[in-house]
Amino acid sequence: MPPGLKLDCDKIELVVQLVWNRGTGVGICRYYLIDHNKHLLFWLHKLPTVKLYCGVQGVEKLSHIKYAVEHQYWQVLPRQHCEMYPNENLPCPQLLKELKEVVVHASAETITTDVSLSPFDGDELSKILDLIDQLGGKRKVSLVALLILQIRECRWRLFYLCDCLVARFMRYFTRAKFFNFCGLPSARLDADQTVYKKKNQNKLILVLSWAFNAAMFGAPQSHMEELRRVWVDRSINSPRWKHFNSKLSSEWSSITIYSTVMVAVDVSFLAVPSVSPQDSGSVTIISTYLSIFCIVGSLVVSLFLTRQSRMYGQESADTAVQFLKKMTGSAFGTKAVATVHSLPYAMLLWGMLYFMLAFSYQVFTSTPTLTLATSGSACGLVALFTLWLIYAARDFHVSTRLLVWLRASICKARSETRTQPDTA
Repeated sequence: MPPGLKLDCDKIELVVQLVWNRGTGVGICRYYLIDHNKHLLFWLHKLPTVKLYCGVQGVEKLSHIKYAVEHQYWQVLPRQHCEMYPNENLPCPQLLKELKEVVVHASAETITTDVSLSPFDGDELSKILDLIDQLGGKRKVSLVALLILQIRECRWRLFYLCDCLVARFMRYFTRAKFFNFCGLPSARLDADQTVYKKKNQNKLILVLSWAFNAAMFGAPQSHMEELRRVWVDRSINSPRWKHFNSKLSSEWSSITIYSTVMVAVDVSFLAVPSVSPQDSGSVTIISTYLSIFCIVGSLVVSLFLTRQSRMYGQESADTAVQFLKKMTGSAFGTKAVATVHSLPYAMLLWGMLYFMLAFSYQVFTSTPTLTLATSGSACGLVALFTLWLIYAARDFHVSTRLLVWLRASICKARSETRTQPDTA
């Protein structure tokens, strides 16, 4: 121990662990010191901070580092200290009261805003409050039993349950404080807020991303916006992650149903007598084949992504972070994940467009003039209303912009008329 260092043995615990180094074949002794009053752990030697900071960049302030160390107090790898080694001297009522105050504040934040930073959603926070209340009631019963029976086992079980409950939940809230830079001027106040400066992206990547977005009918852009709400500064908010995956699974399940129906429609269309499969060079046959390929691709990708979402969607935040780091390891980053998530929708739309091309070519090339005029008018109206709905959903109103353009033209014409000299 360094000279001049004094430790209060009544408040400090020394934890020693004997491990075997497989690389060198030498047994080593690991240790850490616990301060239960301040909820901190420390060492007498310098240690690297790579695992301590969990990949968070820009950790400089001591007040910020404190939350990282406190998180290690509640969860010391590879074991949870407070769960594996419960201490009878810990103030269990005070810890439960502190945890309850944190949970109540998180519940109020979850109710009043949809950008809450809480690591649990509203239903989970309600269940946590119920557990705290139940444990408080059990504690009173156990104290009565202790006074009557003086059974040490009941007393040990009481403090073990208290330590286990507080440690399991406090580590999530402490980690959220560390990841959100709690107490700093640049703290993250909303779940959508970033605390880092954006880097300038490569122009080639921007052009390719724009091309993919246009080819996929804007689906990557919408998925990118949803992903940015979940994957903020390479960290995940657990409630949003679960909601995001549930939404994706529902979308892909619906696309699977539509794809199955479209495959049956394409095969039935090829069985129409007027559509001759022997004429393999016609526009109708080629478009139908392309439609089938796109829809089958959409079906396969939907099934694969649905299975992947079920595997990783309900996992913990740590597993989700590792999964997204693997998915965003390319030069495109999160755009690659958004593009992959858009493949089922985009391929289904391309399959429908190819089918409409085949059907339209078959109708408009072999029908009388009256039928052609009627079908053409109906097709034009359907296309007009469809485009109107699409542009209105994207806040692009043709009528409003047309009126603005007409008013500007009229005002410009009047101003030019007033400024012209009188030649009479």
